[in-house]
Amino acid sequence: MTQKLLLTFIAFFIMKFVAGQIVIVPIGIIAGAVMPEHGFLPGKKFKFYSTINKYEFNGHKFRIELYDTRQNLKLHNIQCSDLEFTNTSEFSDPQCIFKVGQYVDTLFRQSGAILDTSALDTVQIRFQGIDARLIGFGYLRVHGLCQMEIKYHDFLKTYCIDITDADKNSPISPNAIVSRLTATRIMASASIREVIEQIIADLRSFK
Repeated sequence: MTQKLLLTFIAFFIMKFVAGQIVIVPIGIIAGAVMPEHGFLPGKKFKFYSTINKYEFNGHKFRIELYDTRQNLKLHNIQCSDLEFTNTSEFSDPQCIFKVGQYVDTLFRQSGAILDTSALDTVQIRFQGIDARLIGFGYLRVHGLCQMEIKYHDFLKTYCIDITDADKNSPISPNAIVSRLTATRIMASASIREVIEQIIADLRSFK
């Protein structure tokens, strides 16, 4: 019980000051304390989508440092889209960084990478912005918007995506019968997947 209370206190402290801070992936035991089954998305389990293409790192070890820079940057839109952020979705919550950390952990492990906090090969990922938008009247288009920056040795690159429910890689079709909340959750998750996959693809090219 004492250990559980200690973890809860640590989790509260991290959640309170997570904006602009670093999260080492995998986040492990702290993640279990700060994220119940449904995480910060009440009433619906957050879905992680696998990469579209397959990648294989053959057990290569990475130390991944994930930074939440959203509060510092306060982006109004991402580089690859003219849509403006409303920052009113549940994904604007500071705890979103933990879901991104879980996503990075999940997709890298599925690609045969080993995430090790003591590894010398360091990848820095800066989580810069995310939003989910419903655009249109009557016939709505659901957008997932996400942007991250990666620094790997001397390699520096910004990745972004504006994915809609009509795109090839969308987990749902424009005709899917889902609620607006579910649709935006799905497309926001898909946008995170798309950006992480771009990062994985570039890192694989170095190996």
